[in-house]
Parts: sequence; structure tokens; C-alpha cells
Amino acid sequence: MWKPLNRNGLTVLTALLLVCLTASIAFGAVVAQLQVRQLIPGLAEKVMQLPEPRLAQLRATKARADMEVLRQNYFVRNNVPFIRGAEGEEFELIPLSKMEYAPSAVQLQKSHVLATPLSDLRAYIQTEPLVVATPPDVVDHRPDQTSVKNQSNRGTCVCFASMAGLEVAYGGGSLDLSEQYANYLYMKAEGHGCKSAGLQTHMSADYLSAHGVSQEGVCPYQNDKYNFPGYCNNGGLPAPAMRVSSEASSPYRIKSYQKIWRNDSLTTDTGLWINNPRYLEALLRGGKDIVFGTHVAGWVTPYTGVLDVKLGSSGDPLGSVGGHAMLIVGYNKPGEYFIVKNSWGTNKGQAGYLYLSYDYIRTYAKYGYVINEVHPLVLTIRRPMLRAVPRIQRSE
Repeated sequence: MWKPLNRNGLTVLTALLLVCLTASIAFGAVVAQLQVRQLIPGLAEKVMQLPEPRLAQLRATKARADMEVLRQNYFVRNNVPFIRGAEGEEFELIPLSKMEYAPSAVQLQKSHVLATPLSDLRAYIQTEPLVVATPPDVVDHRPDQTSVKNQSNRGTCVCFASMAGLEVAYGGGSLDLSEQYANYLYMKAEGHGCKSAGLQTHMSADYLSAHGVSQEGVCPYQNDKYNFPGYCNNGGLPAPAMRVSSEASSPYRIKSYQKIWRNDSLTTDTGLWINNPRYLEALLRGGKDIVFGTHVAGWVTPYTGVLDVKLGSSGDPLGSVGGHAMLIVGYNKPGEYFIVKNSWGTNKGQAGYLYLSYDYIRTYAKYGYVINEVHPLVLTIRRPMLRAVPRIQRSE
């Protein structure tokens, strides 16, 4: 027969429960620690999700990274990952927590519509047995690009990648759009106020279709995010740029775009995915440049040559330490690399461009988009003579 516990029994039972709860929490903490790998103290690695056939191929063909060199190239400040340049520059990466995104069924459906100009490459993109048309061995859009910029120590890579894509969509040349104003739009939409907090690359397409941006001369870039008084007080814009608030001053805007997502299950290059090099080749052959976000793993100065997948001490591909946004502008099929416009100045990589291997894209590319159409620029016709005519007063 059940009997209620007396005070001593309750005390003992309570103590046992506390011991079990403490042990459970401690065990959970140990498990959580085991699930997070550390490249250097404070810098977590995201283990990339890859199917076993691709993992086996990478393990068998890729070189091991020099872990000591990696430790010299990466560090963490205020929970934000950074990568160092050869001359001591510091480039902020997108924190891993901000990289994660699961597209909806509707988003996936929209991304799987093959553009008409690429229809002749459908079999090539889908890796079908009978391939009639293939893209050329080399496509290089660098001559069409605007100048290479430098984001300095701010986390504004998405601003630079998206402005590079928008500039060339408007014809390139000497056009210079404002990354500062783009950052204002993005951070306002993200709810971060005036801070450069980073964002998912694909979201810039949504924001640029809802709002236009200005040219650089209207809202110049601030190199040092900690040194421009009044920036936060003006809703995220430096004082001289308040005049950009009018639509007439910021007419550069996306009319239509198509997003591209990652498929972690790909074992062959097939489908309309960001980690399918064949699809990216087809887009580039069709005249499109690709704004994309990627995980960063194993990059060390001076970023020359082809940046490829490297293996860690475990023998698996290095985990990601953070994200970065850039613009894919070409490829070299025999060399198996993509040509990517970066925003770390012209003294990095190949005069400001990086070469990323096909395997790197297969392993680390996260998401992206292409700009299909931009809004036409509306020229405002001014009539200074009408405004200059003084009001005629009626004589009595």
C-alpha cells in the first residue's frame, strides 16, 4: 500500500532529483561541446553536409591544410569571425549563425524554372546521357565589370557583391553604386539599425526589388565603421547622405531575379542548384553574373592560384568558419575553376578576383541569385526658366 513520504523522505528524494538533473545538464553540455569543432580558440567550424560519394572523392584527392597557417589567418572578435590579409588587413566574415536558411517549397519551385536562353543546355545541366549542346570551355565577363572595390574592415560583403551585380546589370562601365546606401537599406530591413551586422546574400535581391539605391557620389562609403559621427543619429545614414531619401536620387533597382539554392544531397552535377557547376556555367554563357554566398574554409594569403578544398586533421574537408558574398563572372572548364569578383581591393588574388575550384563550389557554395531585369532609369526633365520667373503682382 502506498504511503505518503515524511519530511525526511521528501528531502532525500529532492536531493536525488537535483543530482540527476545536474548530471543530465552536465552530460548535455559535454555532448554539445563534442558537436562543435574548434579551428582555433573561440572560432567554431561548421561541418559541411556532403553525401558519402563526394566525401570519399575529396578525402582521396585533396591535400591537408597547414593548421598552424590557418590559425594565423583567422581570429574572432566580439563573436564575429575575421580573416587576415597579408599586410595585416582584417576582413569581417558573416557569422555561421547568419548563414543558415531553409528555402520554402514555393521558393524552390520558383528557382527550378529554366530560363529560355538556357533551354539548349537543359540536357547538359541535367547530366542527361545524350548531350547535344555544351557551353564553351571558357567564359570571362571581367571586361564588362566595374572597378574592384574594398569593403575594408566592415561586414558589408553582401553590399559589395549585390552592387557589383546591379552595376553590370545596368551596363557596367564607370557606374559606381553606393554600398553605403545599400547597407542602410539592408540593415533597416533586417532590424539592425545602423550596424553592419551581415545578412544572408540572397535577401539582398528582395530588398533591391523593393527599394532602389543611389550612386556612390550621393552616399559615399565610410571605410571605418567606428568613425563617422552622426551615422546612427540619422537613421543609418551619414549626414551628407540624407538627401538620398527621395526615390529620384536612388533609381537603381531590380525588377526581376531568380534565386538559386543548395542541394546537400547532390552526388553528380545535375539540376538548378548553386552547387552544380554545370548550371553556373550555363548561366554565365547566357550572359548572367551570379551574386552568391559561400562558406569560407582554408583560404590563406595571398589568395592567388585556385582556391580548392583542403582537408583538416580528421581527413575530412575543413569546416566553414564563416560566410562571404561575391560575384561569379566567369569560368575555366579545363582548369575547373570559377572567376569571382571580390571586394578586398585590387592587391588580393588576381587583381581583385579569386579563382574558386569546381570542387570548392560543390562543397561550400550556399545560395545565390541572378538579376534578370532592372527598372529603367527615368530622366527628370528640369525647367529652370519656369522656376526662375518671378511672380507677377497685379497692380491696383
